[in-house]
Amino acid sequence: MTAPTAARENRWGTNGRRDASVTSKGDVVPAKEGGDAAAPVPPKRARLKSKKALIAIAAVLALGAGGYTFLMPSKVGPPSGGDVVSMDATTLNLTGGHYLKIAVAVQLVKGKATATGFYTSHAAELTIDEFSNRTVESLSSNDARKKLTADLLVKIQKAYPGEVFNVFLTQFVTQ
Repeated sequence: MTAPTAARENRWGTNGRRDASVTSKGDVVPAKEGGDAAAPVPPKRARLKSKKALIAIAAVLALGAGGYTFLMPSKVGPPSGGDVVSMDATTLNLTGGHYLKIAVAVQLVKGKATATGFYTSHAAELTIDEFSNRTVESLSSNDARKKLTADLLVKIQKAYPGEVFNVFLTQFVTQ
């Protein structure tokens, strides 16, 4: 018999305990004092053995990032003004026998409404309700007109949701 074979046959002692261990090259390693022989520690396995696995992971991440960017909804900016619809001038009764001649233009939201599809009858009614039966003094100052115009804008925007951008007074005459 050769030496490595003999060592393999003799590694178990008479008491059934392991007295020595043999390495993969056939070398005999004596057992440690006071116990079983230490088993040879296998080398650690590399988690990613090849460049192919790294390339595949990189490709999956790149595709995921590209898909997210492509499918992500675009940011919508604030609405901007579009077409302007001018309404006919209207004469309203004020208190004390006075009159108000008022004309209003409605600016529509760009991309949401067009001048051809915008019907002004409800906006005219809201204008009449906002400005009639007031005193001439309450309509004389710029601040009062701006406040009433802002109130009219809110009411018209509520009546035409998402369609109205702004309201302008194009004619305003009291008598």
